[in-house]
Amino acid sequence: MASADSRSTRPGRATAADVAAASGVSRATVSYVLNATPGQTIPEPTRRRVLQAASDLGYVPSVHARALASGSTGIVVIDSSTIPHGELIASTTRTLSRALVDRGYVPVVNQHTGSDSADDVLVTLAQRLQPVVVVALGGLSAEVVRRLREAGVGRVVAPEQDGGAAHRRIADPAAAQIDYLARRGHTRVAYAAPSEPELAALSELRLHGARGAARAHGVELVPIALTAQEEVASLLRRACADGVTAVAAYNDDVAVGVLGAAQRAGIAVPEELAVMGVDDLPVARRTHPQLTSVSQSDGAAPRVDPADVEDVLSGARPLLTTSPPRVVVRASA
Repeated sequence: MASADSRSTRPGRATAADVAAASGVSRATVSYVLNATPGQTIPEPTRRRVLQAASDLGYVPSVHARALASGSTGIVVIDSSTIPHGELIASTTRTLSRALVDRGYVPVVNQHTGSDSADDVLVTLAQRLQPVVVVALGGLSAEVVRRLREAGVGRVVAPEQDGGAAHRRIADPAAAQIDYLARRGHTRVAYAAPSEPELAALSELRLHGARGAARAHGVELVPIALTAQEEVASLLRRACADGVTAVAAYNDDVAVGVLGAAQRAGIAVPEELAVMGVDDLPVARRTHPQLTSVSQSDGAAPRVDPADVEDVLSGARPLLTTSPPRVVVRASA
């Protein structure tokens, strides 16, 4: 097995021959393992030895060489452009990427969420990289799927082609925020939107969910945008003077900004202003006061074993599962 010292002194890029020498197998066996070649029965100890040697040597397969040899790039695009980024998405992406690498694939993650260009970015990525599969964590429209197939993608795996369910999954946490706040007597609530333009479309969906719940509860909703801390502090002072007693933030990151702005403005949380986020990120437990948030996860990290990868890529195994929104109550609300 290659040592850390031999890896650091080896000139240039590690090759498949280096991996073969380090693991004591033939180059053909290395190719079968790293490319997850169908029809080849490799003993599990041998497969693990090859993968460990490749990891120790820092071996990175050439996508172009693979394409020439096999007619396939082995690239899998993981697309999260149509769903808000939170801990569930991040952990799912990390877990799937590791399993793909273990099976010899090359994962490429697309997180571009610009409202006007997200679809074009995904299609352009497919045209240039020629992935074998696009795995979408959120819904893709039938039009985008058609364009991906025209770009040469053989398989597109998405939880739904209809955006309705995906839209509800984005909007429902905001409705849960308003429901929770209304039941605790808040009648004038600010919705804090993110400042990033690329999140505008997702924020509008979340605001739509908040508005629906506000109408149902007779709550007045006041949209504000998270910008510079000084500006938000001034906005919060004016909002509180106008009767706002709570803030429903787009996500935990925005809520943390609201907490900071409230402190700058001299507004006590939760005595004068309740603050809620979405995603229940680890940071929610590290703020002062600790942040009340809405979770859509059952708390279990997603697990994708290398043996499950083919089921994921065929669409036989759903990758991303969410739970109904659940308010995690802490000190900020």
